[in-house]
Order: sequence, then structure tokens, then C-alpha cells
Amino acid sequence: MKKIMKKSIVVGLGEVGSPMHKLLSKKTITIGYDVDQKLMNQKKFKRYENSKTLFLHICIPFSKKFMPNVQRLIKKFEPEIVVIHSTISPNTTTTLQSKLKIPVLYSPTRGVHKRMLYDLKRYTKFFAIGSNAPKKTWAITTYSKLMKKCGVKTKKMSDPITLEL
Repeated sequence: MKKIMKKSIVVGLGEVGSPMHKLLSKKTITIGYDVDQKLMNQKKFKRYENSKTLFLHICIPFSKKFMPNVQRLIKKFEPEIVVIHSTISPNTTTTLQSKLKIPVLYSPTRGVHKRMLYDLKRYTKFFAIGSNAPKKTWAITTYSKLMKKCGVKTKKMSDPITLEL
């Protein structure tokens, strides 16, 4: 039986999302999504629109609309795991997790925007997941494996608030 590949979607193709998309694209099926459709590869987006989404990588700026925007994106793409790479306010991960039945990881991005792709591989990518997250162990393992495959070292922290602060 043929194994069906699941895709990753990187939302927000700006200073963080674009290098994240490049990094992940080298090792997995990764689709970029942005409100500015000129930044997207429409052909690739169409080709994989019926593939299941494993990861939804959130790389959009934090604002008052962050939470409803992320919830809308989750509804649209139906991922199995959400990873927030954006800088967010304290308790955002926990609040979002309380509204969802899928695991939410928080993994802030460190580095200088001009050399972000290089810095993603240079720095350890810290991440955390709430204690009440469903499929917690599976989400941790799956995210760690993905990042390792892409040449990024990860380290799990005890709680999202540690990283959010």
C-alpha cells in the first residue's frame, strides 16, 4: 500500500515564514500561504489542496485578531498539529489550546531577519506544549523529528508561558 504524504502549511510568508517555508520545503511537502497571494506558489497550493495537513506553522504577526485568524486557518486547513512561531503575548498558547482538540506547540523563532534561514539551523529551536494538550507525546515526537530532519536542533521547555514571557 502506498503511504500518503501529508503536507505542512506555513502561514505568513514574511521575514519568519519565508525562511521557515524554505527550510521545511527541502525535506517535506510544504505549502506557503499568505494574505498576499503574490507570495504564494498557486500551482503547488492547488496540487496539494486535497492532501491532509499534518502541521500548520503560524508565522503571522501578533495582533488583536491573532486568535480568530488562527482559528479560521485551523478550520480551513484542518491540521493535526499547530505550531506557533510568532512572538505572542503570555497565555496565548494555553488560551488557543483550550479551544481546540488538536495539539498546539509554541516555538518562538530566534535570529536576525536578514540571515534567518542560517540562524534557524544555528540556534536551538525551543518549544513547549501545554500539559492539557491532546496527543501531547505524539506531537512532541513528530515536531522534534521534523525539525531534526531539516537540520534544526530542538529542546522542549516545561511550559509555553516560559517561552511566551
